[in-house]
Amino acid sequence: MTSATLKKNITAIVANINDKSFLEAVFTIINTKLYDDSYTLTIEQKKELDKRKGKHLKGESKSYAWSEVKKAALKK
Repeated sequence: MTSATLKKNITAIVANINDKSFLEAVFTIINTKLYDDSYTLTIEQKKELDKRKGKHLKGESKSYAWSEVKKAALKK
């Protein structure tokens, strides 16, 4: 079966399904695949992340708990 035929068949089948939770699950799978490999870091970005990770592991940089980040964001 070709990709075009599969798409057509999937569209026809999904159009007849009324189970919201199932459709949400299908949407999540499709959406994940759509954006799965859409972004790649440059070599410079990877080096910067490695540098920052090293500082973090050595205790040389400040880190924040999610609750702190959320609180700061809500203030603005």
